Amino acid sequence: MKITQIESFGVQLDEPKQNDYRITGLGLTRIKTDEGITGYGFLGTDGSRLEQQVKPKLIGANPLDIEYHWQNGSLNGCPAVENALWDIAGKVAGLPVRTLLGSVKERIPYYLTCVWPGEADQSHLSLEVQPEQILRYYEMGHTRFKIRGWRPNILDDVKVVEKVKNALGDKVEIMIDRTAQHPGWIWTYEQALSVARGLEAAGATWLEEPFAREDIASYRRLKDEVDIPITGGEFGNQLSQFRDYLVGGAVDIIQPDGAGSGGILPCKKVSVLAEAFDTACILHGSNGPNLYTFLQIASSIPSCRVMEVALVFPPLTAEEMCEPVNRILKNPPLLKMKDGFIELPKSPGLGVDLDESAVDKLRR
Repeated sequence: MKITQIESFGVQLDEPKQNDYRITGLGLTRIKTDEGITGYGFLGTDGSRLEQQVKPKLIGANPLDIEYHWQNGSLNGCPAVENALWDIAGKVAGLPVRTLLGSVKERIPYYLTCVWPGEADQSHLSLEVQPEQILRYYEMGHTRFKIRGWRPNILDDVKVVEKVKNALGDKVEIMIDRTAQHPGWIWTYEQALSVARGLEAAGATWLEEPFAREDIASYRRLKDEVDIPITGGEFGNQLSQFRDYLVGGAVDIIQPDGAGSGGILPCKKVSVLAEAFDTACILHGSNGPNLYTFLQIASSIPSCRVMEVALVFPPLTAEEMCEPVNRILKNPPLLKMKDGFIELPKSPGLGVDLDESAVDKLRR
């Protein structure tokens, strides 16, 4: 089998409208072979990388030699290309990619990462709005949530967690994501400790990226001082970065990203490295069809107890956000969520059966 064509393009699923937070557009990377098997990655790929780095080495090559393609530099910075190769590998075998990786589960719990439209730090919301919305999601059957910890008053987000837990108790799990430098300012160690203590008392189940990402010493100090799990690692794009976190004892949970970390094979390598350090590996999340790439990896990692569905923009549900994607699927709907679990696809490859005629019709 040889690769004959590699291309990256967008599809316009619906007309974008102001304040429409659904997935109305999508990037795709498509690889065709001389045996008629086509693989997809559910992200776009930079055109210059595609022309200068990927095509010269992959056109005419065997798509199944994925490790070899990593070693010769073909796949650096091109996760969708790597994902598409795995999609081909699964289709050749007639199996989901998760089975090729060594699946340990048939379904996986999920949590919703909720970001309310408006101010990025969520300061435009009263402390009652978020708990009320989470209650509505709970009534729809969702039981695990993560919200941003960006508010200028660092304990306001602790108060939101308190309100949610006071209303629903152990019926729900709730986490806080500080997202390192992204808020535009970094907590001092004392601030992070104060928030972590507050979250512990409120019953939150993890605190994500409380410090600048390179500040391994502060991560380790906080992890050793509090009981609430400290998580991080979504930024990593080199195995050495994850090694440094694990050797440094920085986190209780390491979080590679199925795209940002390079693709499926790098994430699997991180999970094995984490297991050697007795550290849980729970992937950073995604949404839309790319979520199913991440699910293939997550379902092969024993310590990955939950999968992030990110981002969800209240009051929309995850299903509503993905509704436009159904227009390019053979068997909609995309998301099959029930009782706090996502059903894992059983189709060969990445498990998203695209209607190629619909894809080509909506291509832009």
